[in-house]
Amino acid sequence: MKKIFTFIFAIALSFNMMAQCPLTTAVDFTATDCHGTEVHLFDILDGGQYVLMDFFFTTCGPCQQATPNIVESYYAFGCNMHDVYYMEISTSDGDAACQTWAANYGVEYPTISTAGGGNTICSTYQISYYPTVILIAPDRSIVINDLWPIGSAQAVINALTPYGIQQHDCTAPVTNPEVAITVDQALETEITATFTPNAECAEYHYTMGTESELAQWAASAGLSLPEYVNTYGFPADIELSHTFTDLNPNTEYVICAVPADAEGNIYEMAQTTATTTPGGGGEVIVDFTGTDLEGNEINLYSLLDAGQYVLINFFLAGDPYSQDIMSDMVDAYHLYGCNEHDVFFMEITPNGGDETCQTWVETYGVEYPTISRAGGGNDIAQAIPVGYYPTIMLIRPDHTFAQRDIYPPTLDMMIQYMSAENIQQYECSTIDVAEHEANDFTIYPNPANEFVKISGENLGVVNVYNTLGQMIEEYAADDEVVIATANYENGVYFVKVGNNTQKFVVTH
Repeated sequence: MKKIFTFIFAIALSFNMMAQCPLTTAVDFTATDCHGTEVHLFDILDGGQYVLMDFFFTTCGPCQQATPNIVESYYAFGCNMHDVYYMEISTSDGDAACQTWAANYGVEYPTISTAGGGNTICSTYQISYYPTVILIAPDRSIVINDLWPIGSAQAVINALTPYGIQQHDCTAPVTNPEVAITVDQALETEITATFTPNAECAEYHYTMGTESELAQWAASAGLSLPEYVNTYGFPADIELSHTFTDLNPNTEYVICAVPADAEGNIYEMAQTTATTTPGGGGEVIVDFTGTDLEGNEINLYSLLDAGQYVLINFFLAGDPYSQDIMSDMVDAYHLYGCNEHDVFFMEITPNGGDETCQTWVETYGVEYPTISRAGGGNDIAQAIPVGYYPTIMLIRPDHTFAQRDIYPPTLDMMIQYMSAENIQQYECSTIDVAEHEANDFTIYPNPANEFVKISGENLGVVNVYNTLGQMIEEYAADDEVVIATANYENGVYFVKVGNNTQKFVVTH
């Protein structure tokens, strides 16, 4: 009896010696396992994992004996989450039979039935005997044509270990995508930085701004700073260097980069600071000549040499961000004397034609020169150069930048930078305001928010005007009147009492 068993075992062993895959290179396939999950072979290999494929059928005795050992080795190697990925492929069983098989043997890795393409895959790999277990390397070469015998899980472990496949717990591998930021150079108006992702970083986004700018941008978008950078930053997936231009001298900037994995999950933001060098005598702006919508030739240096500052709003026609600042621009123009005193206002666009710009001017009540693309706007923007829109520049009479980019582009910030240059506010001559040596009334608070109080002796009639000279309210008062300004738009207003006029600013 013992001799018969030995003889039968020898015959079985001889069969299994023939039960190998004759291929040396893997053939790609996409299949669906018995639970409906799609499996794409080359995607797994290209991800850096080995693939162990067990060809079987459910009524195969040797398959039934080997499967518990294969399952045990699956757990030893980390449950498809590390160096090796297991799957099994049936040559003759449907989904229901494969689901029962997987449940009985505790198979958690993909089981591909005939319905999911199993029979076709078996034929492609020329499998004649079962079970046949093969191992495919990430370079798509078949390095084990038939792993046999499988008398224990250790037999599988011993066969795979020489290929550098290590044992792991069944936990997801820890990934830590990172981006290193190196500041290569910091000059007066530009900073160059290099971004270097590690191997686990599939992509990243980066940007740069002052601390206050970054905070304001993120708040405006309703996002945290990492979310903002990941959404609106420059995208990249390789090491690269970027030069940020149009910066302010002697200013500290924060450079940020947010790494992400292959699934788009973002990780800890990297950031570093860099400070531009002092401006010295100030960066000199290039001269230009443009033609406004009225056909007037505007020469920058001629305006500066006449002693005026020049404030330029570079905008994009149709851009909502450019549109948002226009009420503040027009208010500032009136607040500083309508181009008749210390500062000359103009606006320039690289993309709007004359007709588009004319509509723009009428929509926003622009009274200062507008230079369209046809008037040289694009050439001027490129010559300076201008990198972002809108950009508001303030230029000194000595041809240097007082501010290359007033940001945020609000009336308050324009007033702040004008005050730093000792630029005075004036009333426009188009508003009939009598000269007077002393004020007969006071205005408080100024700037105003919810209200403004007018105080004086025997005030009589108090009129409030907007910057277009239109009366918007009228009051009769003795010594004091309180004007509710909560519903006023941000901007400049004028109070006239008798022949005396004063202005106040509303900011909410």
